[in-house]
Amino acid sequence: MRIHELPSSACAFALLDAPSGNGKDAQLELLYAFEAVLPQPVDEMQVVFSRPIDGKVVGCACDRKTVQGFRSKTEMLIPQSVPEWLGVQITNNQRRQLNLLTGSMRPTSSLNRDRVSAKMICFASIASMLMVVFGVNRRINAIESQQAIVDEQVAEMYDKVLPRSTGPNTLPNAIRFAALLNQARATRTGAVQLSQQDLVADLASIFEQWPVEVDIQVRSLIMSAETIRVELSVQDNELAGQVIQHLDQLPEWEIKHRSMTPRSDQVDLSMTLSHKAIEEHSS
Repeated sequence: MRIHELPSSACAFALLDAPSGNGKDAQLELLYAFEAVLPQPVDEMQVVFSRPIDGKVVGCACDRKTVQGFRSKTEMLIPQSVPEWLGVQITNNQRRQLNLLTGSMRPTSSLNRDRVSAKMICFASIASMLMVVFGVNRRINAIESQQAIVDEQVAEMYDKVLPRSTGPNTLPNAIRFAALLNQARATRTGAVQLSQQDLVADLASIFEQWPVEVDIQVRSLIMSAETIRVELSVQDNELAGQVIQHLDQLPEWEIKHRSMTPRSDQVDLSMTLSHKAIEEHSS
């Protein structure tokens, strides 16, 4: 660190009583006491104080124009010594406490370092924000890709169950499922017999409970009047548990058997569901 020592004749000194307060109150108390002995107004002087020495504080002041000329030349500006008439002996470390290049008179090199640090922090913040945005964008793209795969699988299942219909007035598959469901409920009798319309309605219920947020590869789906056999593959055991939890909420079906087979990059899940009405009737 570059240090320049000013002749004591270029500075004004005073030995003051240590302030009773702390912080800004102590600084104001010292300035008020020092101002009475300064050769010019205090706002034209750069004023610094030492830490208390045996209940006293050494005050040092120098013309601000003089101090201004050293800001670009050195990093510390201290007096060579303190006058003997102060009646106090100070060490070199205590003399360094009287550094005039502080506050608004900080050295130019210190200000430049602060500007560089601020720019680096700003650049680092921008880079972090860009990484977060990039990561979120990748996550959104991945979710949209998974959603597209699930939509495609659901559409394939609709095609297998619903009669083919074309034309400008064709209703969406979900509405066609709802119509078949209402028709099945209206035509159902007291006897426990499941028609094709009943199976369509129950298949619609399966699609309602299907976990669209999970990436699923359906290998087979076999449905009869009594059972549903589902074989599919998911990424890990946690996702397999989500599928089981969703399908276990079907109002008309209950899971009778399930098995999971872990593989190197996926988990194969097999489930057999039985119709509750048939189970109750047979019992």
